Amino acid sequence: MALSNEQFEKIKRTLEERRLANSRISEARKKEILEKIPSYRELENETASLSLSCAEKLISETDSVSRSRELESLRERIGKINESKKELIKEAGFPADYLEPVYSCDKCHDTGFVDGKKCNCFKQLEIQILYDHSNMSAFLKDNNFERLTYDYHIGEDLTHFKNAVDTCKKFINNFDNDYHNLLFYGNVGTGKSFLSGCVAKELLDKGHSIVYFSAEQLFRSISALYYDHDHNAERDALFDTLHESDLLIIDDLGTEFTNEFTRSQLFSIFNQRITNRRPLVISTNLTLEDIKKNYSERFLSRLAENSYICNLKGPDIRIIKKRENEYNQ
Repeated sequence: MALSNEQFEKIKRTLEERRLANSRISEARKKEILEKIPSYRELENETASLSLSCAEKLISETDSVSRSRELESLRERIGKINESKKELIKEAGFPADYLEPVYSCDKCHDTGFVDGKKCNCFKQLEIQILYDHSNMSAFLKDNNFERLTYDYHIGEDLTHFKNAVDTCKKFINNFDNDYHNLLFYGNVGTGKSFLSGCVAKELLDKGHSIVYFSAEQLFRSISALYYDHDHNAERDALFDTLHESDLLIIDDLGTEFTNEFTRSQLFSIFNQRITNRRPLVISTNLTLEDIKKNYSERFLSRLAENSYICNLKGPDIRIIKKRENEYNQ
């Protein structure tokens, strides 16, 4: 799990807020019971009195057998009082466990850890932060394996698409053990961005940090901060994210304004991720020849060296779906 210190602290604050909120609920319930059931307070006072009396006896008692008997007697008497308190609560119409401690997570009691290991509730907070940080929560609602269909491809195009799906699943299953990149290229609307989303969602759900940019958005963000010395920290944070996230997705490569600056930045990011063994997913409408022409033969060569390459063909699925929606209206 690649969380920054800031993200980790955010999770800790969330857990602390849950504990405080639940503590307030418990206090409010206790106050309610004391106000509505006067005899409950009497039993509370009796418990306190017994405990104090027992403590005084234990201090003066030196015989270990007598001390054990005194403690056992106290437990029995307090146990009977607690049963009486539960009966009073039930008779007043409250649930029997109304005054039990309140937790959002019964496994870890809102600490985030069980036996020194991250609780599922902690992991869920991690995943939510990673979703928010990935810049693609809305994108993944429509682009995931649950919405996978083969209805829009036929013949050889269908074979290419099925092979691409299988490649994605292999990429996901081997993500932690086998370093590869993914390149989707081909016609507009053939499922490249869709498959990128499928990969992203599966890995996000497994707790990996995924960052998504359209090519135009990526280079606009870099350009805005690159020469701005008033925002050095923001620039450093951006590049740290681009270099260190578990997976970086660049969608629609080739739609940005391509010049020497964007070419050098793309190669620098890619080269650093190779060094860090951090995979990259690229989707583009460009051909392999166009990639070589626009970004250099060296870039294409390095990309092809460590990448699964999927060529998607066929009609524009977006147009087909639009026509179907118009027809059904």
